[in-house]
Amino acid sequence: MGEKGRQIVGLDVEELLADLNRLYADEWLAAYAYNYMSQVVTGRPAAKQLAALLLDTSKDELEHQQELADRITSLGGKPVADISKLVEASNDGYPTPPANEKDFDAIVRAVIKAEHDAIEGYNKLAQKTHGKDPITYELAVHILTEEVEHEDEFENLLG
Repeated sequence: MGEKGRQIVGLDVEELLADLNRLYADEWLAAYAYNYMSQVVTGRPAAKQLAALLLDTSKDELEHQQELADRITSLGGKPVADISKLVEASNDGYPTPPANEKDFDAIVRAVIKAEHDAIEGYNKLAQKTHGKDPITYELAVHILTEEVEHEDEFENLLG
């Protein structure tokens, strides 16, 4: 992003970069956890459907981290480079999969919790950037919309 693009951001850019990097770390961790859970879930006839949904959602989370990385770099920052620092850099840590890969409901609840945390993070970012940084605001609303859709999909699995 050029000089004028940075000037129109009506926020402390370093603070905004820190917020974006926390969300970036959250997305990487969710993508990994969801991908892992898609590989190990068993026990019910619906496990294959859950595995497919987890894998699809993991791909969405990877798309989100790329969108965040693009915004971070456009603001003159760098995304978290050290993979071993992702948990430390995140808002909510690693969404640890349940120990029992046959516990369908526990897997779904773990994802729902991670989606709740993501919704909260993007809602805060949208509120913070509204009227102050239109580009980041639009990104936050875009990702927030997808995270709400994810929450709905997984909540529907529990009935």
